[in-house]
Amino acid sequence: MSSIKQVQDLQSQIAELTHMNSQLRTKVSDKDPWDTERTDTKRRLSEAHAGTLPGPRQVSFSTLNNFEHVRSNIRTHSKGVFHTPHQTLSSAAVSNWCPSEIPARADFAYLARSYLETTHEWYPAVHWPTFQREVDEVYMSKTFEGCSREWVGLFFAVLACGSLQTGAEHMSSLTTASKGQAMYETATTVLQPWPQESSVTFAQAALLLSIYATESNIRSVGSMWLASAARMAQDLEICPEVDCWPIVDGEIRRRLWWSIYVRDRIISLETSKSMIINESDCEISLPSSLEDRYIQPNSSFRSMAKPAHFTGFVANIHITRLYAPLHQVLRSSVVLPQTLQSFDEELRLKLLVLPEAYQPDSSALFDVTALPTIFCLLSARFHMYRRNLTPLSGSTERANALKRCVSVSQDTAKYVSRALHNPPKQDSGKGWEERVASIASNTVCLHLWRCILVLCFQGEYKAALVCLHLSRTIGNVRKTNLACGKNVAFFLERMFDCVRSGQATNQQLEQDEEMIAYVSADAQSSLQHSWVWVGDNLTSSSSTQEAAPTAIRSPGTDEPMRDALPLRTPSGSPMNGATEADDWAQAEQMIRQLMDEHLHRSTQPPAYYPPPHNPVKRVQLATDVLSPPKPTPNPSPTPSGTSRISIANII
Repeated sequence: MSSIKQVQDLQSQIAELTHMNSQLRTKVSDKDPWDTERTDTKRRLSEAHAGTLPGPRQVSFSTLNNFEHVRSNIRTHSKGVFHTPHQTLSSAAVSNWCPSEIPARADFAYLARSYLETTHEWYPAVHWPTFQREVDEVYMSKTFEGCSREWVGLFFAVLACGSLQTGAEHMSSLTTASKGQAMYETATTVLQPWPQESSVTFAQAALLLSIYATESNIRSVGSMWLASAARMAQDLEICPEVDCWPIVDGEIRRRLWWSIYVRDRIISLETSKSMIINESDCEISLPSSLEDRYIQPNSSFRSMAKPAHFTGFVANIHITRLYAPLHQVLRSSVVLPQTLQSFDEELRLKLLVLPEAYQPDSSALFDVTALPTIFCLLSARFHMYRRNLTPLSGSTERANALKRCVSVSQDTAKYVSRALHNPPKQDSGKGWEERVASIASNTVCLHLWRCILVLCFQGEYKAALVCLHLSRTIGNVRKTNLACGKNVAFFLERMFDCVRSGQATNQQLEQDEEMIAYVSADAQSSLQHSWVWVGDNLTSSSSTQEAAPTAIRSPGTDEPMRDALPLRTPSGSPMNGATEADDWAQAEQMIRQLMDEHLHRSTQPPAYYPPPHNPVKRVQLATDVLSPPKPTPNPSPTPSGTSRISIANII
């Protein structure tokens, strides 16, 4: 009874605090009408969790026996996709290269256009008309003299981000990758040592450098630049908002703050790391959804009526507002059913702020440039559902988690299919590859990769091919995408092993701890919530993990099977000499083989053989599903038929 009384007291205290919080936020509702929505969201989540989820529930995982080859496979095939807890990160040395000369104007024009069409669409931290005016002055004077170090660093950071989605044929000298790396190194060199005084320009440059570093797979450095941008924004006292800012300067600060906020939330969800900005520190109104050219000193853009629906950057803000409470939920080892239901409701409500074309059942035209916003929503659902794949969950909870993950993956495939069949705008002049390159990011690549793994795991091959089509189109635009292709190829080889051993039904796969570990993907990147590394030596050298062989497991035993060969050479292995660009094409071919094999087995009729002494009576033998063919070349049908007739004669 005392425990029940304590729970009731806690619930009453939560209700009182929620009421007080609601009253305080009502006082500033005139400045930000979306505070009401935020308060309601927190209240509903508090009510849903009160008494059922008092805090993160951490449960220790038990050591998995005979899992050394699984750990070795994950460490080998996760390279470039996610970091395992004991992976040694190499630090690239930054050269002391000073900006002795201004880049060619043609290079700036192309990289700036690429930046505006990609990075600036999702993180509009720079007021482009002001920046362009300052750039024109630099090219007229043909020198950086008179410019602050922070501005020069911002200049090269913009060009570095612009190089993320361009082709080498547009550059005058170096390849795009090396040109972008040179711009990045120049910006970091110029910004050293860090300034003594806080400035908006330094925060803008730090944010863009974090984006470039993270998208180039320099993730640890990228997280440090992001933390620097957030701390600089806090030193500038951008939040809480004050009324003394000029119109344009105030809008620039709002966009800078929310750009850092969105980036912080997305990176935190993807890497399972703590968030830099607290949700309570966001007492600042949302930025305007207007283009930069309409934000002028004498304009009254803040007084314009707010749209009923949001897209792009502002839509991402609304969606990522749920990431903070979701992060709290994901601190638990298992997500309870009532919590899943509560967040499902909140995520569905977030869809209402998006246009009609963004709705899952809409038949309206859907452009590929809207995929990053939708993926922000779908990725949050996927991370929440995937948490219950752990061994701590029962078989029913695991099956339900897989079902939910497949549902998210199928929704992803539907959106991709709609974007694929949507004809491009006639005035855009861009083909499918160029439009896909404009939305390519690590977040997009990783979400597609997770969906492909789950869809193939559950036999949803058509939807997997749709997602793979987008990943293959992205190609080498992102290094992460190439690594994802290798990982998918490795996973499909393990799927072929299961098919050959007759252990490929959904029920059998859901009981296969090794395959569950592979399909859990980057859930094993967090030492706090991974279960594969329990009992492993986390201080082992990196050379050991590279030399570890890929073992093929014998069905029904824990010993690796050395004499069985996969259907193809494992190009997903780092030791293989195949070109990286072929991995997605080979993965597509393997999925089609699995799909054909699945169709053949599901449509094959049972085999009946009439006994010679009783032509009327028929004997039904086991189908080929229970006795898979061995990978021997050119099998002869005669012995098989003789064997079956002999069995029939015996019966």
